Amino acid sequence: MTAARTKWAAAGHLQQAADQLREPDPNLDPDRKFYTEPLGDWLDKAANELAWLAPYREHEGGYHPWRTATRTAHGVLGLPDADECAVCHPPRR
Repeated sequence: MTAARTKWAAAGHLQQAADQLREPDPNLDPDRKFYTEPLGDWLDKAANELAWLAPYREHEGGYHPWRTATRTAHGVLGLPDADECAVCHPPRR
């Protein structure tokens, strides 16, 4: 886990998925952590660096990384469509 985590609500699913990827699972190969922990670190980094600007419009620089991170987090958590998620893509003010 990163030293500090963002408090932005849009980062919630990314941080939950990052935590889940780091949890040990006795039913899986112990070497799994070498694949899942870096992904968890990346989700935390994306949350810390991008959540404060969410939601993004397609022409904005963070759009593609944010969309990839939210889709990944939703896949890990087993949640429905990330592109329509009100948590990951809050209404613009």
